Amino acid sequence: MSQPEPNLTVVIPVHNAAPHLGACVESLLAQSYTDFELILVENGSSDDSRERCARYAAEHPGRIRTLTLDEASVSAARNAGIDNARGRFITFMDADDWAEKEFLAEFFRDPAPGPGTIVMQGILLDFSEAEPPGPNEAFFSYDDGALAIGDDPSAAVGQRFLQDGCSVCKLYHTETLRRLGIRFIEHLCSREDHLFFFTCISRMQSVVWRSGLYMHYMRRGRNTLSTRPMPACELVEAAERLDRFIPQLAERFGITDKAYLFALRQNLVRDTLLRAANNIRFGDRRSVLGAIAARPELFGAETYTPRWHPLLKRPLLDRILKGRECHTLLYLRIALRRSSLRLRGRFNA
Repeated sequence: MSQPEPNLTVVIPVHNAAPHLGACVESLLAQSYTDFELILVENGSSDDSRERCARYAAEHPGRIRTLTLDEASVSAARNAGIDNARGRFITFMDADDWAEKEFLAEFFRDPAPGPGTIVMQGILLDFSEAEPPGPNEAFFSYDDGALAIGDDPSAAVGQRFLQDGCSVCKLYHTETLRRLGIRFIEHLCSREDHLFFFTCISRMQSVVWRSGLYMHYMRRGRNTLSTRPMPACELVEAAERLDRFIPQLAERFGITDKAYLFALRQNLVRDTLLRAANNIRFGDRRSVLGAIAARPELFGAETYTPRWHPLLKRPLLDRILKGRECHTLLYLRIALRRSSLRLRGRFNA
């Protein structure tokens, strides 16, 4: 006899996650909300993650399913989850995090979610396994509330929800994602989750915020997005896509607070371009430095001094950025700084 369709699908990409997968899955099996299925999408692991996923599926038939991909792409894994989800709603989780027992139930409190709504809840940074360990702190947190198209935009500014592009702690209507063709961009190495969220929020009619803080986003070691090498050209593409989205979302939600929108651009666009600069290669110099030069308002002198060199003052920076023939000079400046940091063990590339 076929299993009834669950109300919710939880999708977890699994790539070399064997040490932490157990705590993640067990935290979901202990949830107070039980009308859900769990899809583990194993993608290109070199450890025994695939075997662990198969074992969980065998131990919990009807609750846990597994998918297997050959490519090591978190976006491809999430897209496979969207394609195969049986639940009316869908949410995503990372394989090295864990959730308190009220996490899933928090999504379904009143007001109940609908097809045109995104539900968001907060994220707790958990430093219990960091080097060194430290106290937990809120990454994002929200007051209970809701915002529909045409409402007073002050709630959007006050909640600062557009900064939260994490793939986790958001609830979407599965069939709406499929009908609108909303997907994670698989070739991007960074900000693909934020672009997915921006695409969703640009097509939905409302957002609901929950005050719960039940997701533990684990911070372990020192290998973070800011230190891992990434293709600079992909970071530039992500930054430019984000920069095109921000005015569209401001218009959609009636946000006119210029200080807020500028801070949002600095937080997303400038920081992504600085990451591209940190990962620059000679062949990328025109695209990276051209994208920076096109947005001089985001790059004050404090961005470069003393991070690069105290002699690199803003007038000199302006001249370098305005002259395309000078991009090689600035590239060499960045490359020299990166080499110096690598020798001192502060840059992992």
